[in-house]
Parts: sequence; structure tokens; C-alpha cells
Amino acid sequence: EVIVRNSTMTTKKEVAIEIDYLLSIKDIMETYEEISALRMQHIRSSVLQSRDFLLEINSIFQQVKASYKNELLKKKKIKDKNSLSFINNNGKTLLVLLCANTGLYGDIIRRTFELFAEVYKKEQNDVCIIGKVGLQFFQEQFGKADPPTYFQLPDDKLDQESLKKITDHLIQYEKIVVFYGQFQTVISQKPVMVSISGDRLASEEPAQPEIKYFFEPYLEKIMEFFEKEILASIFEQTLYESQLAKFASRMVSLNAASDNTKTKLKKMIFEKEKIKHRIMNKKQTGVFASRLLWQEKYYG
Repeated sequence: EVIVRNSTMTTKKEVAIEIDYLLSIKDIMETYEEISALRMQHIRSSVLQSRDFLLEINSIFQQVKASYKNELLKKKKIKDKNSLSFINNNGKTLLVLLCANTGLYGDIIRRTFELFAEVYKKEQNDVCIIGKVGLQFFQEQFGKADPPTYFQLPDDKLDQESLKKITDHLIQYEKIVVFYGQFQTVISQKPVMVSISGDRLASEEPAQPEIKYFFEPYLEKIMEFFEKEILASIFEQTLYESQLAKFASRMVSLNAASDNTKTKLKKMIFEKEKIKHRIMNKKQTGVFASRLLWQEKYYG
């Protein structure tokens, strides 16, 4: 949001200072807008091309996990939740909030947090937050008594070393639900939640009968591969999705701020002209008054 130092302009100097300030703000906004547009264009095509593929992979992951569970039920080998996994997890659910480290991303960050907070209030599961702004929102709403696990990633790129640390933390959990902003169009992004651990959310229940698969070499091997490799790929895709939504939202937000600045700049230029005319009128009035005094003095 652009904040204009608002006061009634009374002097030409004050208006000139305000105009210089607005011109500087306008240049900054337009520069950031161009940077956001370039970054959005850079990752947009790859993210959208990968989206359908990864969504289908995630759907297959859910089918694989469901099939594996059914097989174990048939063989009556299920003793606890951990028996459904080839990874030694803790049997808990983790809520992951993908946020940002800075502002100027429009309202998508706040709306994503609100979706996350709504679920967290109901379930009180373990929390993992990525991004300073998300941590700040969490502490403001829920306090600091029960701090979440926190990771920091750059807003404009993926640090593979940090990504590995996050993934290593995620795979400790039986169920992983990620909250992030998803790109719809250049002017529209929406907060979404998705399970990346092979578990269907209530909103993801299929309307049609499930597809039956043949697993080669065998189901257990496929399940192990999905848990160790595919989960990381799905999570990486959600990070790119989040980045794309943030850049698009920032571009729209900065464009609105730039337009707002231009409107205020026009008002200041108009104010400058008014002061200029007021000064000219004052001078002309002074000259006219001087002439009257001179005529009265010499002509009575």
C-alpha cells in the first residue's frame, strides 16, 4: 500500500517535495512490478505444464496407498498406523503453511493463512511454517506458547539444501497437508489445501468409482517408491505453485498501488498549478493596489 504524507499543502515548496516523493514511489512500484512480471513469466509455463501431471501422480499415490491398506486388511497384518508406511513415521498429521518472507504480495498470503488457521483451530495438529510472514501471523493469532516448526526459503528460488531439510522433516509424519496460494489467472489466485502423503482430504473424495491398477513388480515396491521419491516431487511442485501465485499477486498489487500513486500525483500537480495561480493572482492584486494608491496620491 502506498502511503502519501497527507496534509493540506499550503506552500509551493511543500507541494514540490510531495511530487518528488510520489515520483520516486511510482518508479519503485513500476520497477518491482516489472521484476514480478519477469519472475512470474519465467516459472509460469513450467508450473502449469507440470501441474496436471503432478496432480495425476498425487491421485495415483492415493490409489496406491489405499490399495496397500486394503491388501494389509485382507491379510490382517495391520497392527498400527506405521504399518502402512515403509518410512518410520510418527503416525501424526502435519499442517504445512507455505507463506512469504516479505510483504507486497497482495492478499493471497493473508487468505492462505486464514484457510490454514481455520483447519488448525479444529484439529490442533503439528505445524510447519515456511516464511517469516506466516510465522508472524501464527504468533499474532495463536501466541508463542506452542511454537511451530519453522523453515525459511527464499521467495524467488528454491534452495535445494534447505528443501532437503524440509522434506526430511515432512516424511516423519503419517499425513501431510500443505496450504498454499495457487495460480488461477494473472489476476486471480486462491488459497488451497492438498494432501501430499497419499491421503485423500474430505474435499477430494472422488465422484466416480476408483480406477483399478496392476502393480509391477509388486505393490509394496511401488508404495516404497512413492513414499521416498514421489512425495518430495509433489512437495517441490507445491513450492513452485506458491511462488507463481505470489509473483502474480504481487504484480497485481503493485499495479494497483502504481495507479493509486499516479492518481495522487495528478492531484499534487493540480495543487501545484492552483498555488502557482494563487501566487500570480496575489502579485497582480498587489500591483493593482499599488496603482490605485499611486493614482490617489498624484491625482487625488
